[in-house]
Amino acid sequence: MSDIIPKPNSEQFFGEDIYFDGGVGISACAEAESAAAKLKALLRRVCPSVIFSDNGNVSIKLEKDALLPREGYVVDARASDIVLTASGSEGWTYALVTLERLLKTEGGDKALSLSCPGCHIEDEPRFAYRALMLDEARNFFGETEVKRLLDLMCLYKLNVLHWHLADDQGYRVESDVYPLLTTISSHRNDTQVGGIRSDKFRGLASSGYYTKNQIRNIVEYAKERNIVVVPELEMPSHCSAILAAYPHLSCTGEKTEVPTTFGTLHRSFCPGKQTTYDFLDKLLDEWCELFPSSLFHIGGDETAGSLWKQCPDCRKTIADNGLGGEHELLPLFVNRIAEMLAAKGKLPVIWADRLPRGVRKFVTYTAWLPLDRKAVAAEISSGRLFIVAPYDRYYAGQPYCMIPLKKTYDFEPTSIANGSTDAGFFGVEMPMWTEWVYDRVKLDFNLFPRLCAFAETAWTNAQHKSWHDFKKRWQAQKPTLDSLGVGYAKDKLTDPGAFARNKGAYIWKNIDQYDEVRKNDK
Repeated sequence: MSDIIPKPNSEQFFGEDIYFDGGVGISACAEAESAAAKLKALLRRVCPSVIFSDNGNVSIKLEKDALLPREGYVVDARASDIVLTASGSEGWTYALVTLERLLKTEGGDKALSLSCPGCHIEDEPRFAYRALMLDEARNFFGETEVKRLLDLMCLYKLNVLHWHLADDQGYRVESDVYPLLTTISSHRNDTQVGGIRSDKFRGLASSGYYTKNQIRNIVEYAKERNIVVVPELEMPSHCSAILAAYPHLSCTGEKTEVPTTFGTLHRSFCPGKQTTYDFLDKLLDEWCELFPSSLFHIGGDETAGSLWKQCPDCRKTIADNGLGGEHELLPLFVNRIAEMLAAKGKLPVIWADRLPRGVRKFVTYTAWLPLDRKAVAAEISSGRLFIVAPYDRYYAGQPYCMIPLKKTYDFEPTSIANGSTDAGFFGVEMPMWTEWVYDRVKLDFNLFPRLCAFAETAWTNAQHKSWHDFKKRWQAQKPTLDSLGVGYAKDKLTDPGAFARNKGAYIWKNIDQYDEVRKNDK
């Protein structure tokens, strides 16, 4: 058995190793030439002394089989031949990722010898959508950090970066259409620390946004790693940063600053004003030009219905459309934005903290709160797609004392609906909310090994998973992550006992979100 994460769905080992001492020859079909170039770079990175020769004692071939699933692949290593088979670039990407995990070197830092075990691996993902969500509205990390995360995502066969770029505390996309979004909405004067109920602040301003060229570079970098970047422009609530620049889009028109505190803030676009839709239509055009993904996330949760109830424009819209009350304004708003996006060639996604009636069936729901299982099953039967991202299992911003590693690993995504199979689900997602995460040290600590456990559920069929086996394979990941400078959490912290969990949760909520990280250094 290999030490690969996520675990391949079918693997067979023959008890023999293939040594590259006499050189290696690489050949590829026309469609795999790009993958062949990546293979050559991979081998040179793993073993700088490797010799490339058409007459080498090892031959690596990249072949095409159009019948394989889009992201499926086969690695067949026997005698002196290694064959990597896929139906296209996605499969070859994962074949190379798997091959790199199989390769062994000897000779210390100079890696003078390279070998691969004889094996036959046939593999394909369980879910089509396997996402990490990165919240940069709360804290901004920058292009270099995002590219580093994309490399780590590819290593664990994740294929979607859900990029949360606008929320109450910040707006992170350069705008030519609405320049105040760049000059006002991307900056806040301070940042709350110490928990939701805390009155403590860092004492530092927080600023940052991505230029359009930086976004294009990141999108292309992701594409080279078979990762799609799905942007999120949060609406109709969680938009305080935008309203700080354009207050006329709210129900009250009140002038405010970009918030420095976290939690649910009762501010919202006004769904009763035509100016709201005109503004968002132009802004969506600007975003759609930057992000070629067919998916576009528009938020949609934790809406400020109390404001809508008091707003004359909202009350008029309720009357004009024969709505039953302000609670029906959310489906109306979501449908109008969804139709805008559909006209631009995009499929909308929203956070589902409930199951609002009347939302168009082509809107995908991301389930993060517990929902009625019977109702979810009914939605799936009617054609609704679901992404599963439960806050109590997959929210990486939470400490391990609240979400132990085993709790993440053991979660079964299809359990959110009665009697559903994999076919009813688009995929799974691990959200990395960053209210309390403002540097790489805590980002790495919270993500690893949690991201590895999540990736195994996203890729590996449920019947092939084993917590005991995963723990052993996780140990084998550490040298690779060490070499990449990833500051993962120590084992003693990832699955704490009941006392440590209760104490840690209290400290995290009320005193110090970095308490676990400090313990990791001891």
